[in-house]
Amino acid sequence: MDNPVSQELEKLQKDTLIELIKMYSHNWLTVDGLWFSGVEEKYGLDAALELDVRMWGIGSMIEAKRTKNFLNLQGGGLDNIIKTINFMSWAPGFGYEYELSTNRAMWTCKRCPPQEQRVKIGKGEFPCKPTFDACFNNVIKVIDPRARVQCIFCPPGPHPDDAWCQWEFILPEP
Repeated sequence: MDNPVSQELEKLQKDTLIELIKMYSHNWLTVDGLWFSGVEEKYGLDAALELDVRMWGIGSMIEAKRTKNFLNLQGGGLDNIIKTINFMSWAPGFGYEYELSTNRAMWTCKRCPPQEQRVKIGKGEFPCKPTFDACFNNVIKVIDPRARVQCIFCPPGPHPDDAWCQWEFILPEP
């Protein structure tokens, strides 16, 4: 039996559902940011980052498995890795682009709400590289363990004014 939420969702137009998904992603990012800030205020940035990396690591593994099953993704490949990232709960809230070829994918984050909010309130950038390293490596483990990911740039390191981070996904030649 469907619950009332499912019944309401079925009544919505496609455009409205897409905007709702984007809103849910922003809500998820807000909760994640509030959680991170709360831990940071009470225990410091190092403790918050350590727990954040752990949670993103666990969460990304669960999300990648659920996405793979839901979309019935067969086989590996960079296209399925990128598709899985595109369908993760946080993805619609970010502004990113990617270039995909047979053996390489370049993923570039142009708009990062968590970093932008921290800078806006005067906290400065936080070192998110280990968070996305854990996330992307877990997606790879689930979708195609032959692939590798490397960070091109990401806080705490320097980055261009028009991008927060960039990651290269590489699939070895057969």
